[in-house]
Amino acid sequence: MLKRWLPTLLLLIALGGARAAPLPAAADLQRSLAQAREQHKVLVVLFSLPDCPWCEQARRLSFDDLARGGQPVVQVDMGSSAPLRDFDGRATDGRALARRLRVTLAPTALFVGDGGRELAPRMVGVGTPDFYDALVRQSLARAAESAQRAR
Repeated sequence: MLKRWLPTLLLLIALGGARAAPLPAAADLQRSLAQAREQHKVLVVLFSLPDCPWCEQARRLSFDDLARGGQPVVQVDMGSSAPLRDFDGRATDGRALARRLRVTLAPTALFVGDGGRELAPRMVGVGTPDFYDALVRQSLARAAESAQRAR
Protein backbone atom coordinates (compact mmCIF):
# COMPACT_ATOMS: atom_id res chain seq x y z
CA MET A 1 0.00 0.00 0.00
CA LEU A 2 2.84 2.41 0.83
CA LYS A 3 4.36 1.82 -2.61
CA ARG A 4 1.16 3.02 -4.22
CA TRP A 5 1.07 6.31 -2.24
CA LEU A 6 4.81 6.99 -2.12
CA PRO A 7 4.98 9.03 -5.39
CA THR A 8 2.05 11.19 -4.28
CA LEU A 9 3.58 11.67 -0.84
CA LEU A 10 6.93 12.68 -2.33
CA LEU A 11 5.22 15.14 -4.67
CA LEU A 12 3.32 16.74 -1.78
CA ILE A 13 6.52 17.07 0.24
CA ALA A 14 8.31 18.66 -2.73
CA LEU A 15 5.47 21.10 -3.37
CA GLY A 16 5.22 22.00 0.28
CA GLY A 17 8.85 23.03 0.28
CA ALA A 18 8.63 24.95 -2.97
CA ARG A 19 9.37 28.63 -2.69
CA ALA A 20 7.54 31.39 -4.45
CA ALA A 21 9.29 33.07 -7.35
CA PRO A 22 11.60 35.74 -5.97
CA LEU A 23 10.49 39.34 -6.00
CA PRO A 24 11.88 41.18 -9.01
CA ALA A 25 15.14 42.99 -8.42
CA ALA A 26 14.96 46.72 -8.96
CA ALA A 27 16.77 47.72 -12.14
CA ASP A 28 15.06 50.99 -13.05
CA LEU A 29 12.98 52.51 -10.26
CA GLN A 30 11.82 55.36 -12.48
CA ARG A 31 10.32 52.85 -14.94
CA SER A 32 8.89 50.70 -12.12
CA LEU A 33 7.28 53.79 -10.64
CA ALA A 34 5.81 54.78 -14.02
CA GLN A 35 4.37 51.28 -14.48
CA ALA A 36 2.84 51.38 -11.00
CA ARG A 37 1.32 54.77 -11.75
CA GLU A 38 -0.19 53.47 -15.00
CA GLN A 39 -1.96 50.84 -12.87
CA HIS A 40 -3.01 53.55 -10.36
CA LYS A 41 -0.97 51.79 -7.68
CA VAL A 42 1.78 52.64 -5.25
CA LEU A 43 5.23 51.11 -5.78
CA VAL A 44 6.50 49.04 -2.87
CA VAL A 45 10.29 48.99 -2.63
CA LEU A 46 11.68 46.35 -0.29
CA PHE A 47 15.28 46.93 0.79
CA SER A 48 16.80 43.62 1.76
CA LEU A 49 20.03 41.66 2.03
CA PRO A 50 20.93 38.20 0.72
CA ASP A 51 20.66 35.41 3.27
CA CYS A 52 18.76 37.69 5.65
CA PRO A 53 16.25 35.52 7.56
CA TRP A 54 14.10 38.53 8.48
CA CYS A 55 13.97 39.60 4.81
CA GLU A 56 12.86 36.11 3.83
CA GLN A 57 10.23 36.23 6.55
CA ALA A 58 8.94 39.61 5.30
CA ARG A 59 8.69 38.27 1.75
CA ARG A 60 6.93 35.12 2.89
CA LEU A 61 4.54 36.89 5.28
CA SER A 62 3.44 39.63 2.90
CA PHE A 63 5.38 40.82 -0.13
CA ASP A 64 5.33 37.61 -2.20
CA ASP A 65 1.55 37.45 -1.88
CA LEU A 66 1.15 41.14 -2.73
CA ALA A 67 3.26 40.72 -5.86
CA ARG A 68 1.33 37.61 -6.94
CA GLY A 69 -1.86 39.65 -6.50
CA GLY A 70 -0.65 42.33 -8.91
CA GLN A 71 0.79 44.87 -6.48
CA PRO A 72 3.99 46.40 -7.93
CA VAL A 73 6.80 45.31 -5.59
CA VAL A 74 10.51 45.48 -6.34
CA GLN A 75 13.46 44.53 -4.21
CA VAL A 76 16.70 46.45 -3.71
CA ASP A 77 19.75 44.63 -2.36
CA MET A 78 21.01 47.33 -0.02
CA GLY A 79 24.51 45.86 0.01
CA SER A 80 24.90 45.55 -3.73
CA SER A 81 27.05 47.56 -6.09
CA ALA A 82 25.06 46.31 -9.11
CA PRO A 83 23.88 49.24 -11.22
CA LEU A 84 20.31 50.47 -11.07
CA ARG A 85 18.42 53.66 -11.87
CA ASP A 86 16.85 55.67 -9.07
CA PHE A 87 13.43 57.34 -9.09
CA ASP A 88 14.80 60.25 -11.13
CA GLY A 89 16.53 58.00 -13.66
CA ARG A 90 20.03 58.62 -12.29
CA ALA A 91 22.58 55.81 -12.20
CA THR A 92 23.26 54.44 -8.73
CA ASP A 93 23.45 51.10 -6.93
CA GLY A 94 21.61 49.50 -4.03
CA ARG A 95 24.23 50.43 -1.45
CA ALA A 96 24.32 54.11 -2.46
CA LEU A 97 20.55 54.34 -2.76
CA ALA A 98 20.04 52.86 0.70
CA ARG A 99 22.57 55.32 2.12
CA ARG A 100 20.93 58.30 0.35
CA LEU A 101 17.45 57.27 1.55
CA ARG A 102 18.76 56.54 5.05
CA VAL A 103 17.78 52.89 4.95
CA THR A 104 19.98 51.27 7.56
CA LEU A 105 18.21 48.03 8.50
CA ALA A 106 16.95 45.10 6.47
CA PRO A 107 14.19 44.56 5.68
CA THR A 108 12.81 48.05 5.13
CA ALA A 109 9.75 48.63 2.97
CA LEU A 110 9.02 51.98 1.32
CA PHE A 111 5.65 52.88 -0.18
CA VAL A 112 6.40 55.41 -2.89
CA GLY A 113 4.63 57.62 -5.39
CA ASP A 114 5.64 60.28 -7.88
CA GLY A 115 9.31 61.16 -7.80
CA GLY A 116 10.00 58.49 -5.19
CA ARG A 117 8.15 60.43 -2.48
CA GLU A 118 7.27 58.21 0.47
CA LEU A 119 3.50 58.15 0.87
CA ALA A 120 3.28 56.25 4.16
CA PRO A 121 5.68 55.61 7.03
CA ARG A 122 8.32 53.10 6.04
CA MET A 123 8.26 49.69 7.69
CA VAL A 124 11.56 48.76 9.30
CA GLY A 125 12.08 45.17 10.36
CA VAL A 126 9.39 42.54 10.69
CA GLY A 127 8.11 43.19 14.20
CA THR A 128 5.38 40.77 15.23
CA PRO A 129 4.95 38.16 12.49
CA ASP A 130 1.27 37.58 13.36
CA PHE A 131 0.40 41.16 12.47
CA TYR A 132 3.03 41.97 9.83
CA ASP A 133 0.89 41.44 6.72
CA ALA A 134 -1.97 43.47 8.21
CA LEU A 135 0.43 46.32 9.00
CA VAL A 136 1.92 46.20 5.49
CA ARG A 137 -1.55 46.32 3.94
CA GLN A 138 -2.55 49.16 6.24
CA SER A 139 0.52 51.15 5.16
CA LEU A 140 -0.21 50.34 1.52
CA ALA A 141 -3.80 51.58 1.91
CA ARG A 142 -2.56 54.78 3.57
CA ALA A 143 -0.07 55.31 0.75
CA ALA A 144 -2.77 54.72 -1.89
CA GLU A 145 -5.01 57.32 -0.19
CA SER A 146 -2.14 59.80 -0.11
CA ALA A 147 -1.40 59.19 -3.79
CA GLN A 148 -5.06 59.67 -4.66
CA ARG A 149 -5.19 63.03 -2.87
CA ALA A 150 -2.04 64.15 -4.68
CA ARG A 151 -3.52 63.44 -8.14
